[in-house]
Amino acid sequence: MYRRAAESVVGRRVRSFQANDEIVVKDALQIQSLVGSRVQEVSRHGKLMTIHLDQGSIDLHFGMAGRIIVDGRSPIDELVYGASSNDRWIRFGMEFDDGFLAITDPRRFSRVRMSQNTSALGPDAFSDGLFEQVQPRLPAKGPIKGVLLNQNVVAGLGNMLVDEILSRSSIDPRRDISTLSGSMIRKMMTAVVAVLPELLERGGSHKGDLAAELRVPGSRCPYDAHELVRNTVAGRTTYWCPFHQK
Repeated sequence: MYRRAAESVVGRRVRSFQANDEIVVKDALQIQSLVGSRVQEVSRHGKLMTIHLDQGSIDLHFGMAGRIIVDGRSPIDELVYGASSNDRWIRFGMEFDDGFLAITDPRRFSRVRMSQNTSALGPDAFSDGLFEQVQPRLPAKGPIKGVLLNQNVVAGLGNMLVDEILSRSSIDPRRDISTLSGSMIRKMMTAVVAVLPELLERGGSHKGDLAAELRVPGSRCPYDAHELVRNTVAGRTTYWCPFHQK
């Protein structure tokens, strides 16, 4: 959704950059040297969006709460983690000869830098033949939730998406990947292929069956009405159903 919004700046020339946040912007001097460049293309791989200019490329990673604003509008009006379009939260900006693009992020988890080598990233989660591409990258051990969150295995899956995928696949997020059969892993990858376009159409990962409003204590599973369990798995807050996820 962010890439689609950013494509409207293709063809525009950069008049100035706002790149003063040292936590978010890693290569400020190099980025400032691109003033006067024209945007040629906007691409995405996993969670990484790249703005290609005729004199260099810039990688944008939005983190947990980053939000893109293009010409005063964002493709997502409200995010679960409280991102805001308030000018005080602008961490990076590109002013063009006509209009602007900015990242707002109150939590400063976003990252902006000159484009890096992305060859270590796994296949994009929207890729055709995802199971065949992911299979040789799978580790021998580890909780399955952590495996799916590993961007070097499959690029683009975040915390809420993985909970949604595992819920639909009936897999306990704590379960070690070594205990999953090939058919179970294929079923899980099939769920990835189904869930991503569906949630894109709904408006984002927070719009799943295991929706944002269910991620509170006492909530019930949308599939069988049993109480959801809250754990920390692979370092992330996880909601899952102990009745149907085994």
